Amino acid sequence: MYHTAHTIRLQDGTLFNFRRRIKKQAATLLSALTGVIDGRSSQGKRHPIENVLFLLFCAIISGCTNITDCWKWARHNRKFLKRHIEMPHGIAHPTTISYVLQLCDAGSLIVAWNTWRRTVYGLEKDVVASMDGKTMRGVQGKDVIRHMLSLFTHETHLTIGQIGVSVKENEIPAALRLFEQTSIAGMLLIADALHTQKETIKAIRSRHADYLLIVKENQQELSGALRMVFIDSRLNTNTATDSQYTRGRSIETMVTLTHDPDICGYISSLGWKDVRHVGRIKRCGTRTVHGETKTINETVYYISSRTDLTVQQAMHIIRGHWKIENNLHWQKDYTYDEDHQTVRLGNAPQVMTFLRSMAISLFKLFSFVSVTNAVTDFRMSPALHYRFLTLASVV
Repeated sequence: MYHTAHTIRLQDGTLFNFRRRIKKQAATLLSALTGVIDGRSSQGKRHPIENVLFLLFCAIISGCTNITDCWKWARHNRKFLKRHIEMPHGIAHPTTISYVLQLCDAGSLIVAWNTWRRTVYGLEKDVVASMDGKTMRGVQGKDVIRHMLSLFTHETHLTIGQIGVSVKENEIPAALRLFEQTSIAGMLLIADALHTQKETIKAIRSRHADYLLIVKENQQELSGALRMVFIDSRLNTNTATDSQYTRGRSIETMVTLTHDPDICGYISSLGWKDVRHVGRIKRCGTRTVHGETKTINETVYYISSRTDLTVQQAMHIIRGHWKIENNLHWQKDYTYDEDHQTVRLGNAPQVMTFLRSMAISLFKLFSFVSVTNAVTDFRMSPALHYRFLTLASVV
């Protein structure tokens, strides 16, 4: 057996170098991207889809916000790219990159990302995830998919799923497709009142997951039944309170729950599958927005299939639902200026927003305190950027 550092002469007289000709089989993100489905015709294809996605992801890690910025980054970092990908036709033009993204299958990109991440970093450490949507306001046009529904873990801040919501539907049917995209077995999903739907609950339970769903007036029968439940002073309940005094907010939250089997059985009989405990959430206080102080005084309810949930855990999970807004949606707008991005054709908006989610998740895996500071450091120090990509098994 020849050592991989050897160069041998083949029968036709050409030289064969094992080190250069045989690609490493390491579990890198670059190798995982070869599994992404490319919708382009094979005829005339000069730039493999994994090369284009790799270029974009590396550029986004350094803070690039759009396709043109990524292309400029690639021109200035050509030597680094050449060490890891073959570029016989040079760097793809922004127009070509946009065309590749339009025909890129976003679902297979998400599968490739989740497979690689679990191979290198293991399964999710936490079992609670929030489901929420975000609209890219700069994306305009008829029948353009500009609203994305994401599944985001609370502790590890990983985006484990994302689905586009078309203009002809809302998040409710999109959620059912989202559950088919990634494994949610063993997890507890929390979502806003919009997703408190019987079909959604059935889909969650059929995948061996639990739910905690907010109940408001969009489900009048359920909301009315829960309101009557908590009027009964004889009901055996547990209560926890939490106060928040930050950023112009002075809000006190009180969560009350009951595991009463008769109550849960009655709610389940109304068609809500596997209800194991029900709760009430009261919020009161003030919030200052743009110098205007608003009074908050609201009462909502929730239902959950988790049997062993304490009131303190329920409080923690309900507060954690804001993490998808603060640590994903806000981060995309603040660091990556997503609301002002105008790419709109085909699957390009879905692919670009998920590449940003991938970058944010990777920073969290390395426990970076600030995404903004990290991308600034990488932009100012290419050597540090290259080193991070290597340590993170991107290359």
